[in-house]
Amino acid sequence: MLNDGIVQPHPPITRALKNLASRLATLLNVTMVDWIPYLHDEAWAIISSLYFTDGGAEDAATMAESGEAWRPLTKWIIKENPCVKRLKMPELWYWLEEREAYRSEYAKVWNDTATAVDQHTGELNGTVDVILCPVGPGVAPRHDTAKYWSYTSQWNLLDYPAVSFPVDKVDKRLDKKEQRSEFLGPLDQENWRLWDPEVFDGLPISLQMVGRRFDDEKLLAVLEYISDRIGLPIALFP
Repeated sequence: MLNDGIVQPHPPITRALKNLASRLATLLNVTMVDWIPYLHDEAWAIISSLYFTDGGAEDAATMAESGEAWRPLTKWIIKENPCVKRLKMPELWYWLEEREAYRSEYAKVWNDTATAVDQHTGELNGTVDVILCPVGPGVAPRHDTAKYWSYTSQWNLLDYPAVSFPVDKVDKRLDKKEQRSEFLGPLDQENWRLWDPEVFDGLPISLQMVGRRFDDEKLLAVLEYISDRIGLPIALFP
């Protein structure tokens, strides 16, 4: 999954993802298919509505006891997030029902996404073992700028296990900031403004693999299998 349909990751993330996918396909003969993200914008609406179901009142009260000022990102997620509200019981039930419906829909998408080619019919069949995707829209962000969480909160909502791992490092010679005239939306444009190859040069690039519910051990076994055979991080190799 190169992107979630909402925010395009910064150049080093995409480069590392494509590079690793290519190595898996050529060195290990792993069948790769494009994962089409299913309504990831709706996932954020659901999970951010369930983060602080009291409207953040208890958190605000605890922070008030300290006498310290609110940190920018704390203020952003609680006070400036339009989805954070004190929910009445019917409203809470509504969002919990939305969560369970979305989980069912995503499970169907996973079941319907085929991977292998049938030798007789030439059609795709088989099942997806894991999803290889970004772990965030960029590498380690500057302070107070990490406002896009959906590459991880997506799987939190679905209750899917995920594991992040180092793959490469930023190279300002390869990860240049190209001019973009088209964006997936305002969040994509905001994220693109944060990219500066000079600032992030040399920082580690991590990706993540995601499995289905209760497939934690399988997920770690897949990562171990890949690491043993192609070596990670790739940047350590000539």
